[in-house]
Amino acid sequence: MDDSPESLGCYDFDGFRLDAARRFIHTREDGQRLVVPPKAFDLAHYLVRHPGQVLSKGDLLAELWPGSVVEENGLTQVISILRSALGESRGENRYIVTVPRRGYCFVATVINVAAIAPPPSALGHTVAVLPLSNWSGMPGDGLLAAGIAESILHRLARTVGIKLVAQTSSFAFLGMRIDAREVGRRLDARYLIEGGLQRAGKRLRITVQLIDATDGTHVWSLMFDMSAQDVFSVEDHVSLRVARALRHSLAGCIVPTRKESVVGQSAVSQPGVGPVNLSRATPKTLSLKAGN
Repeated sequence: MDDSPESLGCYDFDGFRLDAARRFIHTREDGQRLVVPPKAFDLAHYLVRHPGQVLSKGDLLAELWPGSVVEENGLTQVISILRSALGESRGENRYIVTVPRRGYCFVATVINVAAIAPPPSALGHTVAVLPLSNWSGMPGDGLLAAGIAESILHRLARTVGIKLVAQTSSFAFLGMRIDAREVGRRLDARYLIEGGLQRAGKRLRITVQLIDATDGTHVWSLMFDMSAQDVFSVEDHVSLRVARALRHSLAGCIVPTRKESVVGQSAVSQPGVGPVNLSRATPKTLSLKAGN
């Protein structure tokens, strides 16, 4: 394996980034890591360093299993695993093309972004996900509120560049009314995610906010009006939107204003129509300060 500094950088292709130094592949949009076994990662790393080249099976076997005798079937299995991880279906050839009697070729456009770290503004931030409040007062909605907060936390735990306060610590503030600055101090967190839910029959209104714990100000607020028919869809949808908004904010991006109406597992999005509103209350929210 080539472990030179030049090879241990980052490589962008399609919607993915391969980080050679830290040995993972993640989506560039929201930082979600792919499940890629070690050998499949080694294969991906070799392929992105030789885009557009036809690589023989012998070369790939020698790269993946140096000094060992491995049958071609082993290589075929690793290639299949990598294709599956990248979402490439059989015969699609978006990334890896089989060249009959010659080998394989990585056909996606690759950009070598060198030894780049995550955006500096995303480093050093600690985020605490607080339990959502049950504003409806119905006992069952308390469980849903907790489930949404847990889903947000687990989604963020899979996001690159974000440090999280443990759930056992942040959920200790359930039902407590304490100033955001004090909560941040106790948890040693720069940002807090909080909110709550209301119910009107079979409709839910869920509000999630990002708070700067250094001064207690709102960074942004999201509002979701959703059907309560499928609670798992509610949890998945809200956690995905929050994770994306937080990652964009910490990377110094401006979260676009949009509104959404969701029923079950389907979502209908139209600019300026519906009930999800991403807003920023102060000029500081356009560029978050670095540091914790």
